[in-house]
Amino acid sequence: MRAYLSLFMLAGVSALRPYAGIAAPRLPLAASVRMSDAPATAGGIDWAETAKYPLATAAQAGLIATFFRAVDACGQLPAPLVPPLFAFLSLRSRLFSPLPANRPPRGGFEVDGKRVPTPAETIRPWWTPPGIAFPFIWLTITALRAVSSMLVYKACGRVLFCGPLLLLGLHLAVGDTWNSVTNVEQRKGVSAVGVIFVWCSVVAAVKAFYAVAPLAGAILAPSAVWISIASVLTWTIWKINPPLEPLLPQRGDGLGVSLVTPLVFRPKAAWKVVTAPPAGPPKKAAAAEAKEEESAEE
Repeated sequence: MRAYLSLFMLAGVSALRPYAGIAAPRLPLAASVRMSDAPATAGGIDWAETAKYPLATAAQAGLIATFFRAVDACGQLPAPLVPPLFAFLSLRSRLFSPLPANRPPRGGFEVDGKRVPTPAETIRPWWTPPGIAFPFIWLTITALRAVSSMLVYKACGRVLFCGPLLLLGLHLAVGDTWNSVTNVEQRKGVSAVGVIFVWCSVVAAVKAFYAVAPLAGAILAPSAVWISIASVLTWTIWKINPPLEPLLPQRGDGLGVSLVTPLVFRPKAAWKVVTAPPAGPPKKAAAAEAKEEESAEE
């Protein structure tokens, strides 16, 4: 499975290479002046930043797999505890992530008295769901993951360390990396590429669930439908927001974040994340969270 994933990611990067340094389209002079404060992308592709994403995803997926193996080693987990476990992982999988993976503010960003899913400066298509809808959508998906995982757990001999559940863990890791790109770094072009991997990972999980427990695959399938819609939305936002951002990170763009020790190894900081609801714009929330984590460890 790892070999196929590596080949898939390498193929994706190779296919996107001709577009990675795509420049902004020619604009009228007035528009060029308005966009003069846009981030410069003349430094070329930042391959270190590009490699950071698959490495962080693999590390997080490995930690989740190790956690599954450790739970299995302690004894057979009672089936009624599986849904709460996967509901928690669905909501707080970023505890295992080596990248800051803050979500948007609960209910979306406040723009002109309304809640929207993107910051005020981002142009959105007319069909974008209202910001308040996203928490309900993700809570529904959380419930679907929890129920379907219990069915798969039983079908796999009541062990967590099995192919379908590991694929779901990989999907969560890919999603957290995408959240870091989209909500913390706010790289629209890289986000457009990343959402393809999110979609592929959820489709792989649905297929694996269906193979061992058809009902579980059917229950999880709506999450793939929603991520398909989210993928179209992500690509549309990238296309309609000038200047057109590169599809891969650029040297000197000043948007990257560094790898960090996963929260699961920092109990005090992890507890704050588990108990505190997300609040504030993502970049400010990430900075505030990092500051709190540092003070918690002192």
